[in-house]
Amino acid sequence: MTRKNSAVNSSSDLHFFKHAGVFIPVIILAVSLFLTYSVWYSAKQEAQHKLQHEFDFQVYEITTRIKHRMDTYEQVLRGARGLFTASKSVDRDEFKKYIETLHLTDKYPGIQGVGFSLIVPKTQEKQHIAQIQKDGFPNYKMRRESEQEFYTSIIYLEPFAGRNLRAFGYDMYSEPIRRVALQRARDFNQAAISGKVKLVQETKTHVQAGFLMYLPVYKNNLPHDTLAERRENIVGWVYEPFRIDDFMEGLSTFLLKKINLEVYDGNTMSDLSRMFDSDRTPNSCHSSNTLLQNIQQIEMSGHLWTVSICSTALLEASEDNQKAQVIAISGIFLTLLLTLMSWELLTSRTRALVLATKMTRELSESEARFRMMADSAPVLIWVAGLDKGCIWFNKVWLVFTGKTLEQELNNGWAEGVHPDDFQRCLQYYVSHFELQKSFNMEYRLRRYDGEYRWILDSGVPRFDTQGAFAGFIGSCIDISEFKNTQAALQSSNAALTRFAKVSAHHLSEPTRRLRSYSQHLAKLLSSPQPLMNDVEQEIKNCLGYLQKDAQKLHSMVHDIQLYLAAAEPRGALQLESVESIMEQIHKHLLSTPNALKVEIVTKNLPVICLDRPRLLDLFYLIIDNALQYGLPINANTTAKIIINGERSGKVSRYTISDNGTGIAVEYRERVFEIFERLNHNSTSGSGIGLAIARRIVESCSGKIWIESSVMSGTAVIFELPDRD
Repeated sequence: MTRKNSAVNSSSDLHFFKHAGVFIPVIILAVSLFLTYSVWYSAKQEAQHKLQHEFDFQVYEITTRIKHRMDTYEQVLRGARGLFTASKSVDRDEFKKYIETLHLTDKYPGIQGVGFSLIVPKTQEKQHIAQIQKDGFPNYKMRRESEQEFYTSIIYLEPFAGRNLRAFGYDMYSEPIRRVALQRARDFNQAAISGKVKLVQETKTHVQAGFLMYLPVYKNNLPHDTLAERRENIVGWVYEPFRIDDFMEGLSTFLLKKINLEVYDGNTMSDLSRMFDSDRTPNSCHSSNTLLQNIQQIEMSGHLWTVSICSTALLEASEDNQKAQVIAISGIFLTLLLTLMSWELLTSRTRALVLATKMTRELSESEARFRMMADSAPVLIWVAGLDKGCIWFNKVWLVFTGKTLEQELNNGWAEGVHPDDFQRCLQYYVSHFELQKSFNMEYRLRRYDGEYRWILDSGVPRFDTQGAFAGFIGSCIDISEFKNTQAALQSSNAALTRFAKVSAHHLSEPTRRLRSYSQHLAKLLSSPQPLMNDVEQEIKNCLGYLQKDAQKLHSMVHDIQLYLAAAEPRGALQLESVESIMEQIHKHLLSTPNALKVEIVTKNLPVICLDRPRLLDLFYLIIDNALQYGLPINANTTAKIIINGERSGKVSRYTISDNGTGIAVEYRERVFEIFERLNHNSTSGSGIGLAIARRIVESCSGKIWIESSVMSGTAVIFELPDRD
């Protein structure tokens, strides 16, 4: 019984001393603090008030300097716009000389340059590229990230050297973030700052977040007071690109030693929106160890920045705590030491668990961020392990293929590769995998709707934190449109080559006859004998043949010129009245013999979106073709041509039909080729009229074809959509 009580007492004592070791230092600390608190608190409050005042001044100073710098750079842009406003046109040398006078590097630290982005209508892209190449830049081309209603291109950027060369020809309007700022600047006629972007000037080293400032440039002497006028009369934008680290570097090195500055794009503070961090430690201003914090929102040129500012050790060290420290240290030094030692012993395991939990959470968050970024990227992403099998696909891939992740894992994705590409792709992939070498390959991948799309697949090896090879990661983009464009260009080149050959063939015969008759005529005229009646008649015949062949050559050259110019507008693309076009054609046809024998009937004549010169050519060529080849065989039958149109939505459709002999189905496509006539005995016309008509229609994204008319003759039908 005594031993039992002793054991209980020992246990109670151990329990008591165990808890006493925790609470006694706390009690001692509490008593010491209570005795010295009133004096220490007063001194501490005074020191903190001085420190807070200093910190508030630093906050005001840094935000004011940022605003002032932005205002200054906006004035630089306004000066550049003034150059365009004061001149009918600004060439490259004028722009360069003007920017050189600003001394950007010396007077405007942080600015990357001043440039001009020109609006290029889609229909003028080729002419624009040819003009820039002619100006001395043979390798110039336009680069864009998406298709929009029009194109833009950076044609001026000074200084035109170093990183800035990478921006030449870039279409900023095709990138969503830049496009928002460009539209805001255009619509409100004000300077506009873009959101956070990666500048095209960036290289692979020392990559910085970037932003741009835009100011619209409108056509001289044209109004831009209303929104519609500003959108109609804009020429382009002057702009300034900034790399955020370079921009912030010149503000004040001394200020950024006393405070830590974090700049976020917009009104949210996240890793994705972070643009600048002065101490390059993410979220340092949100740490509980930071003494002073302040969050400001700065609106500049219609765009919002969130600025998070906190004190650094240098600023906090300037706090005058000597008086408070003497009071505090003298009372709590020993107690604090004992408390810290006790706390260290009791909480070491807890802190270890907390640290492990934090590391696990951060790892999970990092993986979640990667998946979120991969799923939101506009590309197909895959990850392969050491066995060459794929272990993960992003959401964009799965949406594209219409498969689940389980179906695509390992080699399941290969089922979607086109059979003709599979073996080549497999060998290429395996060889680069074994060499741990990056690769790019093209192949066709089946989309969710069953259509095979051309894919550009770029793979790079990945390594773990110890540098060991861990597999591959790759990204794919759909290049089907590029492939189609490439094929269309090849087809166009082939058509032009054929056109040149056929033109040379058809021009050679009239040229030969001209030379032959000219030589014969010269021989007759050079004879020393007096001219006889039969010789005079032969001379007249030769002159007649020469005149006839010359007229044929002139007509053929004119039609060739029309064919070559058919794809290019010769006036404004707008809704034109067909009634006025028909009146003009009717007046012209009154002078032709065939037109006097033909009844031309017009019914519905809705408007058509096309420039007037080409619209006149289009109707004239089709009607003239009907007058030449669409007449009835029976001379007692009245020839008739009916012109009728309809309009559905934004598409105009016209049918021009006759009551002639018609065209067999197998020849209806052939008649649209150059120098093609079904009646080879006919000497009228050049055989190029319908080819010109097709070229006009197809250059405007329209269609033209032939059917049988209700009068058993030929019906030429074409459709033309409205152009934006």
